[in-house]
Amino acid sequence: MPLYPHFTPPSSISDLTPASAQQWSDFLAKVFTRCKNGSASANDGPRRQFVHPLTDDVAGGMDRADITWNAFPRQVTLRSTGDLQRWQRADRNRDLQDEYCEWSVRRDDDGRILAVQFTCEGPEYWNFLAALQPETVLELYRRHVSPEVDRLDLFPSGQYNPRNRWNAGTRDGAIHLIQPNNTLQAEIELAAGASIVRRNDGAIVQSSAALIRCSRYGASERHSDPHIGSSVNTFAREGRLVTLADPVGLFIAGLDLGGFRTPDAEVPAKLCWTIERGGDRPVRAVFAPPPGAGFTVSDITIDGRPIMFGGQIADKLTIALSALASRSTSHLAVVDGCRRSTLADDSGPDVSGASALYQSHR
Repeated sequence: MPLYPHFTPPSSISDLTPASAQQWSDFLAKVFTRCKNGSASANDGPRRQFVHPLTDDVAGGMDRADITWNAFPRQVTLRSTGDLQRWQRADRNRDLQDEYCEWSVRRDDDGRILAVQFTCEGPEYWNFLAALQPETVLELYRRHVSPEVDRLDLFPSGQYNPRNRWNAGTRDGAIHLIQPNNTLQAEIELAAGASIVRRNDGAIVQSSAALIRCSRYGASERHSDPHIGSSVNTFAREGRLVTLADPVGLFIAGLDLGGFRTPDAEVPAKLCWTIERGGDRPVRAVFAPPPGAGFTVSDITIDGRPIMFGGQIADKLTIALSALASRSTSHLAVVDGCRRSTLADDSGPDVSGASALYQSHR
């Protein structure tokens, strides 16, 4: 029988009504179907080792494997001359924060950091929630970002604007991901595309960079894409079936607080890290001293250096997704050549925005 009767919201968050939750499951089922089928590109489908959790039966069951990576954008690091420059650049532009984690830094009038908000919630979920339950979206913004959020800030023309004042930059707040590559559908497509074992020039492709070039998924200079693809492809080469675990979505795997030091030993750094959404698989967290602590984030040091940027905290943050791999390795690995584009399709499966897919599903 199938792995799950339905998909649950990311991190099993309970924002949705029962009717909305079913429609979210239907939406994800449609995305999984498209990703399983692959694209019209040569050597890209169907993805026979990729499991659709609601329709495919996997004899012997599957085991969960968490795939983790660093939250700080590697592409920024590669294009910077040192720590100061890379922290400054990443803190200035959410579009540079491309590791499925984005943050916003709140400062006082003197420039001292009061709080840093981190999120790894996909835009599809929030577009979906806004289409069905706009009042819930408004309430969540007011609770997590600012009580000053106005409905017209979020729905200026009656439709939700994901890049609104409270979620567009790195100062006023971050409620969900907005960087174009940081999408839930990209995560699913990446896992599906990586489920094909590739051969190039007579040899099985194994390195993460070569797999990205051959399979044409993701960006080779990121932390996330090469690692996710390589991990999934390793399972496929072993003859396993693969998919993503429910609830489907990214989560914050942890913050390494080992090098953090506060000016008050009675208020350790662990008291400054607050999970706001997602429980044991958090999708939102804030780094800020507890009320009455008597110091700001800027008074805390990491590895002996005062915190001047949110990127310093992102350096210590780990993001993850949960994959599933079949226990059985008896599934014949489907070996294909490198993906080649055709005139019909040069960009992969049609997994365009959640709003369009939602409307077509209705």
